[in-house]
Amino acid sequence: MEKTIYSKTSIGQQEIAQRSGLISQKERQILLLIDGSRHHYALIEMLPQIDVVEILLKLQHLGLINSATPEQILNQRTFTGPSTLAPDLGQDLKQQRQIEAARQVIMQVTQKYLGQNWEQRLAELLSSVRRAEDFAPIVEQWGIALRRSGYRGAADLGEREVKAALSN
Repeated sequence: MEKTIYSKTSIGQQEIAQRSGLISQKERQILLLIDGSRHHYALIEMLPQIDVVEILLKLQHLGLINSATPEQILNQRTFTGPSTLAPDLGQDLKQQRQIEAARQVIMQVTQKYLGQNWEQRLAELLSSVRRAEDFAPIVEQWGIALRRSGYRGAADLGEREVKAALSN
């Protein structure tokens, strides 16, 4: 298995600062140890009594961490030249419309059911979304918050509406 290096995302850093209750104490312990330079073998050695790999996968699925191989990190750091590929502006415009429609769904449901704290938190998270794929961890957290607040129907409907907005 290739060495994988993990780093916290902005959502992961926010989880450390605010303790949303989304992750367990063991998961939080591993999230605290992720620093962008340790590979997963080092984490496994540090915590032999914990199933580190399973927790890393969960943290990554929740959007709290990113992973990269040492080669990918090196390639990201050494590339300094300009991009030679022209973006597909028509596709970019379509994706921006989809993203905006999904943002509106999330914010409307949040205003109605979750209140101002979640509204501010989600507005901050959604401001960094540039691709439809970036919505997955945000929508997952949002759905969990709605369900924990007793709004299962709103969560299900909202998730369907976001999915529809991103696929149009």
